[in-house]
Amino acid sequence: MKSVTSSTANAVLGKAFIRAGEGLGLDDSELSAVLGEQVSTVLHLRHGHELLQPFTEAWGRALLLVELYQSLLTLVGTEQKAKIWLTSQNRGLSGRPRDLIACQAGLEQVVQYLAATRSLI
Repeated sequence: MKSVTSSTANAVLGKAFIRAGEGLGLDDSELSAVLGEQVSTVLHLRHGHELLQPFTEAWGRALLLVELYQSLLTLVGTEQKAKIWLTSQNRGLSGRPRDLIACQAGLEQVVQYLAATRSLI
């Protein structure tokens, strides 16, 4: 029973990651950079042919992108506004969030920035 639950959780995270990426307007190449994996991995996730493995770097990055997506929607209200925010220059982050999330440190920085911003509301 435990393996069924694990497989289900893995599939849910993969779908949530793909959905968050779509909602943010990220293409497969950008999603692969976020995961730190090849584009083929994203394509396999998209079609359900591969699952993210728990406790891997890709798993953690996928969780962070889903958190980023949820936080950003809470702050700006719509996916369209989220896409604009992601592609706009941000003085607080010293760059465009879309560019920053391509690496682990930048992804963490953007998630922390959004968490801090949400705490002010």
